[in-house]
Order: sequence, then structure tokens, then C-alpha cells
Amino acid sequence: MMLDACILCSHAPLEILDTHAARCPQCGLLHNREAEEMSYIEGGGQAVPDDAKTRWRLINARRRLNIIAPHFAGHDTLIDIGCGSGEMLLAAKRRLPHVLGFDTNRPLIRYIRENLGLPVIESYFDDAVIEPDLLTRKKIFTLSHVLEHLEQPLGLVKQIHAAMSPGDLLYIEVPLYTGQSFCQQGYRWNLWAAEHRALFSPQALDFIATHCGFKMLSVGTRIFARGSYSKKTRLRLFFRQPLRFLKCLATKPRTLSIADVMIGDYGFVVLRKP
Repeated sequence: MMLDACILCSHAPLEILDTHAARCPQCGLLHNREAEEMSYIEGGGQAVPDDAKTRWRLINARRRLNIIAPHFAGHDTLIDIGCGSGEMLLAAKRRLPHVLGFDTNRPLIRYIRENLGLPVIESYFDDAVIEPDLLTRKKIFTLSHVLEHLEQPLGLVKQIHAAMSPGDLLYIEVPLYTGQSFCQQGYRWNLWAAEHRALFSPQALDFIATHCGFKMLSVGTRIFARGSYSKKTRLRLFFRQPLRFLKCLATKPRTLSIADVMIGDYGFVVLRKP
């Protein structure tokens, strides 16, 4: 991928690290120089999940909602952009009366409609196609593992911001190159992939919030792993870094596991439009 400037903040020039990556010295985004165009309309990189994947994705979705929940404050509608196979919609439907998904992946849209019975729009995000009644409600927008696929990630965030009313929430989650997996595995990490144009950092997430004029309500790191709450994982982390483990145990938010904080492969922010 040819890179003249940062795809997030437009800063130029980028710091070329090697043939794989270039880093933006202003916002901290790590650009994938090997990224390739991919169409998700007929499936792309995400297929209809089997039962085992569905269970774990649903657990993951519930944990995301637990992060957002302290800020619900009367919000009754969740709009999930890039809803994939619909687990965020399914988890939210058990806590909120109104949900709506956006995606372009036709097999997954068909799966959501036929198997979950939840509303999803086959489209990139477009507030013009949302029912007017939903737009007047107190809304939570969720954007999980979408921005890393986009050529202009800030453009989508600005579009969402324009569709939000004061007090509405936006949850963003992205893969981090500052997390343990990338730091240990580098370009061998499975989220350093051709369909991902960039990996993020806490600095890049802060840039998004500040540039778009959001109020930051919560920021942190998390992982999606079956053993994230297991005794085996906790013991491994303790023996590797006992002092850091004890510090994290004493200071971590209730909604996160010790592995979420110490491994930190994904970064998240909960934002409010003033």
C-alpha cells in the first residue's frame, strides 16, 4: 500500500520502520504497508460462525456492554456499525429495547435475519436510512474492529458524530500494536493481516476523541480469549510479572479481567457527545 500521509491524522511524512510498517509520529498509528483491498460483500474475511464461536463472541459482546453499562443513563437504543454476525445486537437486545445493525456482508446479514431475528441494514453506515423515531432516542453507537479496515477511519467517526445527539455514546474498539501479542509476535500476530490497514495505540484513540470533540468517559485495554478469566491465565501472569500483577489487581476496573489489563491486545474508549 502506497502511503504519502497518515490515514488517521493526515500527518506527513510517516516514519518508515521496514517493508511491513510505517508509524505516524503525530498520532501514533501504525500503518500496514502490505494491506490489500478486500470486499466483504460476499463474506470476505468473516464467515458465518459455528456454535462454539457464537458462544464466545456472545460472551465477548456481553463484556463490551459491561464496559459501557455504567454510562447508560437512560439510553435505550444501540446501533452497531459493522455488526458482523450480530452478537453485539443479541447481547444488547437483552438489556435495551431497541437495536439496529449495519453491515455489508450478505451471508452474515442473512444469518442475523434468519437465525437471530434482529434488524440489520445492508449498507455502510448512513443515518439517512435509520427510522426517524430511533434517531430521536438516547443512543449508543458501537464500532468494534471496524476502523482498522478503513482507508479513512476518521471520516466514519465524524459521520457518526454528526448523527449523534448531545448525550449519545460511542464505543470504539480496535487492535493495538502496543499490546502484548504484537510486542511478542510482531508481524506474525494474526491481527497483523492484509485486510487491516493499521493497528492503533492509546495515543491514536486519544487523537480521535480530541479531534472530534468527544468527552472521554472511559479508556482501557481488553482481550478476547477463552481463558481471559481462568485461574491458569491469572497464575501465568502472576509468575511472569508479580509486582505488575498485584498493582493491576488493586487498580483495574471491575468490568475488566487482569488479563484485559496486562495483555491489552485491544484498546477501547467510551465517548459522549457533549
